[in-house]
Amino acid sequence: MSKIIISLGAIISLLFMACHNSPKIDNVENKNAIDLDTQKKTILTDIPFTFAKNYFVNNNVEKLDNPKIETVEVFNEIFGMATTMSKDGKPTEIDFDRQYVIAVILPETDLLTTIVPVSLQKDEIAKITLTYKTSVGQKQTYTSRRPSFAIIVDKKENGIIELKEQK
Repeated sequence: MSKIIISLGAIISLLFMACHNSPKIDNVENKNAIDLDTQKKTILTDIPFTFAKNYFVNNNVEKLDNPKIETVEVFNEIFGMATTMSKDGKPTEIDFDRQYVIAVILPETDLLTTIVPVSLQKDEIAKITLTYKTSVGQKQTYTSRRPSFAIIVDKKENGIIELKEQK
């Protein structure tokens, strides 16, 4: 009797495995299974950064060709210092021998607009993604300077920069 039970168990196991491993008839399900098998999970690592305070975009700057700024000369073509009398009124120091800047500059607007960095992350192929958020408020009676921000990053975190606006 135990041999029959073992044999029935083996047959049921074989039938289950055959049904479970058979190809799916529905092409959509089969395609999704292949996509899941071939997709790689991207591993993202947070990169520390410092917000560059007390800088403004120079009037002659229309747009940035590259958000990554690696020299003081290029930085000074884009940004001016906005020193104030407050305790934290000095512009943030940037050592371009050890650091670089990533900047985001939006077009001029007559709407109250703020733009802030949300995250800076690097993937396994050294692509660096800066995610930022833009908030648009009330109409103003004047056109403001270009909404912008700049962050300072250690040069050891090198890679191609991608900007991504968070919706």
